Amino acid sequence: MNYKTRPEIHHDDEFLLATIKSRFLAYLIDCFILSILFAGINFFLGLQNMNVSKLNVHGLFNVELEMHNAQPIVVLFLKILFGLLPVIYYTISFYFWKGQTIGKRILRLRVISLYHKNLGFWHCIERSLGYYASTLEGGIGFIQAYWNPNRMALHDVIGETIVIKLQKKQVSIPQKI
Repeated sequence: MNYKTRPEIHHDDEFLLATIKSRFLAYLIDCFILSILFAGINFFLGLQNMNVSKLNVHGLFNVELEMHNAQPIVVLFLKILFGLLPVIYYTISFYFWKGQTIGKRILRLRVISLYHKNLGFWHCIERSLGYYASTLEGGIGFIQAYWNPNRMALHDVIGETIVIKLQKKQVSIPQKI
């Protein structure tokens, strides 16, 4: 079988790779945003007199949820929603904000594709699902960014992306003649 490699569209020294520390800080900010989303949904459910007594999200399909005053179909829907909420957040953020989440926007980071000019919707889904893969085996998928020459964690490899640091815009001052 003949294997044809795809050429990367970026060249050496075109971008400055984001530091692992800044990527981790952006991830923590996004986790905080996600916890606010979880709390907001829980608050809304409380207003509907459906009190959540236990919520543990262990993974995409492993959500423990105990509720009072709720139909079983509602509990099932909420388990699916809580399991998919991080994927939905990351996918929508990456797609509509052109490779940025709230945490990445604050820290001036951007996710870009290695092989395409823009991130497609499927790339955003792949990378978002890749976060679950990165957390497996004690988070080794995140740690591999330390020894990868392009600082690619497992979710970057899955989504064929890198994370770059955005440069500050240069403001040109008109000179008097």
